[in-house]
Amino acid sequence: MGGSHSNSSSKDVEEGRVRQNPQKIYGLSRLMTAKAEHNQTVAVKGWDKHDENMKNTQLLKGLYKTLDPTMMKVTQDVKGEIQLSFKYDFKRSLLLVKVIKCRDLRMRDLRTKMPDPYVRMILMPDEEDMEAKKTGVVRGDNEPRFDEIFAFRLDELELMSLKMIVDVLDDDITGQDDNLGQVIIDLNSFNFKESSTHTAWYMLARETDFTVAGDLEITLAFQLPNSLWVTVHRASNLPPRSDGKPADVFVKINIPGTKKFFQTHVKKQTLDPEWEESFEFEVAKEEFGMRQVIFHAIDEDKESGNESLGQVVINLADFDPDRGLYRSEKLADLRSTKCLRSKWAQHSVMQEFRQSLLAHAQSKTPKILYGPHRGQTVVSVSCRKAGACGKIRMVEGIPIK
Repeated sequence: MGGSHSNSSSKDVEEGRVRQNPQKIYGLSRLMTAKAEHNQTVAVKGWDKHDENMKNTQLLKGLYKTLDPTMMKVTQDVKGEIQLSFKYDFKRSLLLVKVIKCRDLRMRDLRTKMPDPYVRMILMPDEEDMEAKKTGVVRGDNEPRFDEIFAFRLDELELMSLKMIVDVLDDDITGQDDNLGQVIIDLNSFNFKESSTHTAWYMLARETDFTVAGDLEITLAFQLPNSLWVTVHRASNLPPRSDGKPADVFVKINIPGTKKFFQTHVKKQTLDPEWEESFEFEVAKEEFGMRQVIFHAIDEDKESGNESLGQVVINLADFDPDRGLYRSEKLADLRSTKCLRSKWAQHSVMQEFRQSLLAHAQSKTPKILYGPHRGQTVVSVSCRKAGACGKIRMVEGIPIK
């Protein structure tokens, strides 16, 4: 009886922990839903080897994206567009925004389930503390039509300094709404006196992290014939982790289009790390007009995955090699900018990632991914050259975050 009482108490304690942990509840809910949908699909149309291989290739693709140092924790592609129309009412000082429709939004998950999209709009900087404007939710549609109009009370001068953040979100009954993509629009880009209405399609990009803060102090110096010396001095005023603890910080440095990729040492438990580390890149003066130096501050976390702390980009077209450069730059989340995405895509490490992913998919390796999935499995992979690692936890073949 004593043993039975002990098991019952342990079970009660465990159930209590689950009730107090919303993330665990959400994970269990996702697992049960995924299992039910998978079983229903198999019952209706069967599940052949091709379907299984496609599913496992998607798992491999997600695993590689956790490795990519430019992606960080992003595990799904952003795709699709949103059509918006802007009009300014000068008499009433109202900015009118019509959310028309979206097209080609990404599916919800690996089982190609349609999303339940809605659109949210906020202004930045929001000095008036306005509430976000939201459309209704369109259920089960990756090309939803909204046709809703929203009014923002703004004077003409405010139009010159404000940005509109437009997020397309996937409604989730658990409250963990996924971001399907984001558009950031400078309101000063519109000339409402020349044209009263501006309607356009906007390409969705990854969500920008506006909580990024802090400064990075750097030096650039050029030495003939083609040596560009980059020094990372220190960072300051970095934000703490979500649990309040200081970060373990290092900085990656690269010049897209060149072969070298450097990173500083990791500075443990600090929000004001100092490095004083220098790195040499081979760049000819004649190439400065087409080159950038990209600094990426990263919080190393071997348990849950590295976290981006922001980037700094120095255009060498503006660099005077005779005078050099010594500067403290604000860190910002620049991963979704068109310029940065195109530059990073040229980097040899990224090309190697793609080639390696293709080779693994064709040879169906690692076998643990392409074999039968039973129970709980953790698949991890690391890339020494990229200085990154990633992992996926699966329960009965279903990836769980």
